[in-house]
Amino acid sequence: MLHSFFERRIFPLIWTFFLHLALLFPDRNLNERKLILIPHFDKLVHFGLYFILVAGWVVFFNLKTDLTTHQKRNWNYILILAAIAHGIIIEFLQGSEFISRDFDWYDALADGFGAIAGMMAGQIFTKKILRQSSRQISPR
Repeated sequence: MLHSFFERRIFPLIWTFFLHLALLFPDRNLNERKLILIPHFDKLVHFGLYFILVAGWVVFFNLKTDLTTHQKRNWNYILILAAIAHGIIIEFLQGSEFISRDFDWYDALADGFGAIAGMMAGQIFTKKILRQSSRQISPR
């Protein structure tokens, strides 16, 4: 069941769209409504967004049967680099006058750490999915 869900690219595409909507939505009053109860909560949010983004794409690419192991590893590295670059670009866009949110290097850093952790978690999750699907196929 998980294998058939993640081998389609619908989940990573929807998450990519959600990520852009969440990070690029212009809000002039966002700075006034910051959550003070949890210090640096926005860093956890950035980490989580990029964790899920990269993990979803890693699982998708690692479940593809038409890619070699070398190609899958290359895609993992491309995903990491693209996510880190994306996080930095998003921060510059947030600091622009069109979006009027705060530019913060620490948000970009949290994005990068989330992407790296997402790659590792995506590889672990892929192995679990493959083990589960092989148990369902093989007779006992």
